[in-house]
Amino acid sequence: MKEIKKPAEVLSTAKAVLGIILSIAILAIAQILAFVISEFLLNLGVPGAICNVIAGVLYVALALAGIIQLCKKILKVDMSEMRIPRFKVNGVWLIAAVLMPALVLLISILTGGHWEIYTFDTETTLATITSAVVFFGLATGIVEELVFRGVIMGCLEKRFHIKAAVIIPSVLFGALHIIGNNLDFISIIQLLIAGSIVGILFSLVAYVSHSVWNNAIVHGIWNMAIIGGILHIGNSADSNSIFNFVLDNKMFLITGGDFGIEASVISIFVYLIFCVLAVYLLKKKTI
Repeated sequence: MKEIKKPAEVLSTAKAVLGIILSIAILAIAQILAFVISEFLLNLGVPGAICNVIAGVLYVALALAGIIQLCKKILKVDMSEMRIPRFKVNGVWLIAAVLMPALVLLISILTGGHWEIYTFDTETTLATITSAVVFFGLATGIVEELVFRGVIMGCLEKRFHIKAAVIIPSVLFGALHIIGNNLDFISIIQLLIAGSIVGILFSLVAYVSHSVWNNAIVHGIWNMAIIGGILHIGNSADSNSIFNFVLDNKMFLITGGDFGIEASVISIFVYLIFCVLAVYLLKKKTI
């Protein structure tokens, strides 16, 4: 006898909006608490590298705990309905996670530039690496994907349809990166385009794999490589980064303008390559 699938619950507009607002609040509160606790420990004399690890673990733990309660008590949906199953990563997306920043670096090198390498003391180097890998990499990638491609995408899909669920969080994801950055008008437009495209990529990965853990690992490794402080690609060197590739071409399209390489046409091109891969895998599954 053929199994009859239970239809997915449709959320009311009020509940969907509440879920979106609360999920963003959970992200903000978890991040603030993680920072405050790690800063307190740092002031007590705990090494920065250990504080970074503690901050990253706390960020994920607090955010995940909040999202579990949000789904269970308020939205009343199973976590799997928000594409948050048990942790498992598909090999295809693990490879893609490594290839994305590698391609951006390769294309940047081909456009022309030079390396500048800063040597720090052991303590500073360890703090930079742990910050890049644990906090800005894994923790930030996981939490942002749990919120944007987990709860927000899930709420919109249950209230409207999958197209809205893919597009709206992606534009919101790009727009939120404007906050806290001093950008001119052209840089804002470039950031909105790049941020929306990479948001769509993460959404497609979640949709095709039925799990936010795949886009979380793509997002996390991207953050480790590009923004954490181990590697910096731009029109000038960053004294806080260990390895710097300084671009010869200073055009805003190449450098990403005021926001940086993540908003450049180089990165946008790489995002689009993996968007095509996600669409191909999706069509392959549906044929």
